[in-house]
Amino acid sequence: MTGVRQTFAGIAVASVVSAVVPGVAVAAPATVAPACVRIEQWETQDVKNKEWNSWAKMTNTCDDTYTVRMIWSWARDGDCRILDPGRSWTEGRFGPHPSVTELRLC
Repeated sequence: MTGVRQTFAGIAVASVVSAVVPGVAVAAPATVAPACVRIEQWETQDVKNKEWNSWAKMTNTCDDTYTVRMIWSWARDGDCRILDPGRSWTEGRFGPHPSVTELRLC
């Protein structure tokens, strides 16, 4: 069991996460993809239908393969994608507001 000691009003209190919810692991912090996984973003407009779309393309310029997902603001995050060196993945969202704020390792 892993414990974290905290002081509350001068009294030491031990918090044990694994004892509170047995079988549930504490999630590790999210890891940002390396800088060699690049992102390009753009928007398109269908003038006839007055619709905007936001697009993002991630490209692996690294020497290694990475599994990466796009974290979107104002929209559902992307699925995890395996990117071999030199490979790309493009996805889009409806509307002019969504944009990718982070590329995250899966």
